[in-house]
Amino acid sequence: MRETTLELMKKTEDDSELFISATESLTCRTVYARIPRSPAEETCRLHRGTKNMNRPDGDGNVLILRDPSISDSCSVESPGPMETIDVFMKKAVRIPVDRNAAEKGTEEGYGTSCC
Repeated sequence: MRETTLELMKKTEDDSELFISATESLTCRTVYARIPRSPAEETCRLHRGTKNMNRPDGDGNVLILRDPSISDSCSVESPGPMETIDVFMKKAVRIPVDRNAAEKGTEEGYGTSCC
């Protein structure tokens, strides 16, 4: 991964207070974002993450897996062409308004779950 991509990933983590990991290969790009656990939280409380995947040579469609560790539910969005993983990362990472919105049922978000 390019150094500029690593810098962008770190800046996005700092700005959004999310943990972000990204991978890029010839056939697939993946961005996984989740809220990090704070030391004050309960031990078994885990924040769910969102995995976004697309093809570098695709037409801009993004497969979104919500909480991929325990669910197969997914959706597809088409935010338009994304030439680089930097552009994909900017479009894939959404900052939640409420960290526990999914748990409350008010909207889809990063939410939390108990292990």
